[in-house]
Amino acid sequence: MSDRSREKAVRDVWRPATPRREPVTYTPGLLLTDDVRRLPSGLRTAVQCIELANLGVNRAVVTEQAERVLQSDPAHADAYGPWLAVLALYYTGDLVSADAQCERLARHPSWSASARHQNLLKLLRARGSLISGDATRAVDLLKAALADEASAFPACLAIAWLIEALVHLGELDQAHEVLLEHGLVGRLSTHLPDRPHVLAARGALHMAMGQFQYAVDDYTACGRTLAALNVVNSAVLPWRSRAAFGALAVQRYDLALALAEDELIAARKWGSARSVGTALHAVAIARRDDSSVPLLEEAVQLLDLGQARTELTQALYDLGTLQVERKDVTGGRSRLEAAGAVARECGNAYWAERVRQALTRLSGPDNGRALTRQEIKIAQLARAGYSNQRIAETLFLAVRTVEFHLSSVYRKLAISGRRELATALGSVAA
Repeated sequence: MSDRSREKAVRDVWRPATPRREPVTYTPGLLLTDDVRRLPSGLRTAVQCIELANLGVNRAVVTEQAERVLQSDPAHADAYGPWLAVLALYYTGDLVSADAQCERLARHPSWSASARHQNLLKLLRARGSLISGDATRAVDLLKAALADEASAFPACLAIAWLIEALVHLGELDQAHEVLLEHGLVGRLSTHLPDRPHVLAARGALHMAMGQFQYAVDDYTACGRTLAALNVVNSAVLPWRSRAAFGALAVQRYDLALALAEDELIAARKWGSARSVGTALHAVAIARRDDSSVPLLEEAVQLLDLGQARTELTQALYDLGTLQVERKDVTGGRSRLEAAGAVARECGNAYWAERVRQALTRLSGPDNGRALTRQEIKIAQLARAGYSNQRIAETLFLAVRTVEFHLSSVYRKLAISGRRELATALGSVAA
């Protein structure tokens, strides 16, 4: 099979089985009637703005239309017009303008007097907080919005963003409880509001828990849903790059590279620093060749420029780890220290601790942290979600032997258990 045929084959994984006959615009948090022309003028302009953003074209026009909606008097606008307009600004990467518009809306009497308006505003602020790295504030805002059961607002979107924020904080048990509480495990209804965001959030949780194939399945389902809704812009949801990391973990290397490179093409068409930086991060890790370090360095610069500190922390961490693998210990240490500094500035204790442990492993004696071949095999199976019993059956070992080796792995890597294998194992076992 040629490279072109192989790439087409893996990309067909997320193509919708039957294309829609009529264009459909995905408007997060809002279910539209079929005839958009009947909407009030401000909301109609906001919907057109989101439609352009979904297609990933004309970023300057999207910004202009969003600002036009937001310049109108909020007292005479439907709440969802400004809601969509601010979302569009987040898509463009203009966090400063989006946050400023949130503050403006918060001061307006028509927004401060309405519970529905206030909860929409909490969601917008939470989204901005998560992008800029303050996942703790995002969690607080989203929990406050969800606690107000009397107000009608996009609950599924709030739940999805809450799960995503909890995952970034390492609060995986809480995130799983949210999924269970709202009945979002197993097969999701095709009519579930904001289904793409729920699938993406669930995929993030699966990734963090080491359930990589489940993560790939959720992300590709997210991609199929978005494709059916004519959404190609990774600024809406960077599902391809996230799925690429899961594909790498289950050794589907062609799929990982195709996903990452496909997202990079779309991100460059859109042109926001955050989107391009996120895609470059995935491409660099998927390639694992001489271009990986320069690509990651470019990704770090763009994510810093785009004030996307959540993604910046992860990119710095992976860059530092990769440089250590390439025997550039000084450069790797510097990047890991930078990742730790960003995590501390964002108040993210989970990532700050992960970086600290990585630096501890780097400082430790080589003979104390080097894994044996048997330990690497067992650790890789544990990372993939295998139980101790299944690992023992796969490798023809006693369960007690597996337990002994895993304890040794945790001690050598200075980690507390399976949850941290996904990141700790890479640099040592490469």
